[in-house]
Amino acid sequence: MIKTISISEFLSLAEQVPLVDVRTPAEFAHGKVPGAFNIPIFTNEERIQVGTTYKQVGRETAVLLGFDLTGSKWSGFIKQALEIAPSKKIAVHCWR
Repeated sequence: MIKTISISEFLSLAEQVPLVDVRTPAEFAHGKVPGAFNIPIFTNEERIQVGTTYKQVGRETAVLLGFDLTGSKWSGFIKQALEIAPSKKIAVHCWR
């Protein structure tokens, strides 16, 4: 189940479930929530590609590109999440 929560709620979850940061490796290296795991949806290069597409072409095309770039990766994302959270519960964030 997906639920949107406040930042303070997210941070309080650190004691109960793993915190997963899905930003790129570069964004994660620049700053992270202490103790968070990085399972990046995009590589650094893919993020640039999607961002450029968003600015130059538009949101819909960028979203479709994002799906194209990540479609074959979802099984790997799930496997990584299960390794850090056998209980199958995690808190995910993707903010800057």
